[in-house]
Amino acid sequence: MNDTVLELAPFKIKPTSAESDLLAASDTFQKAFLDKQDGFIRRDFVRKEDGTFVDVILWQSRAHADAVFEEAKSSDAAGAYFSHIHVDSENADPGVELCTVLRSFAR
Repeated sequence: MNDTVLELAPFKIKPTSAESDLLAASDTFQKAFLDKQDGFIRRDFVRKEDGTFVDVILWQSRAHADAVFEEAKSSDAAGAYFSHIHVDSENADPGVELCTVLRSFAR
């Protein structure tokens, strides 16, 4: 059985943030935080055509993903990155989805 989990975290950038600042904070978040987390496998950071950004993170398990979510709350690097994310006061749902990986294919 595969315990690998794919995290999908779509978001919009704050109107007051520049994309270059978001990218710099993303790089710091990666190097200072995610790279040091148990269970972290891979992260892709993408921009959709509608301007929405999506963090796509692969974890060894749901337990790893959940533990890192808690760790991020006290991380300065995570806080700096998250400070560029627009939070819709009408919709408090962060939109993060954890999906069980059934199969992986690569070439």
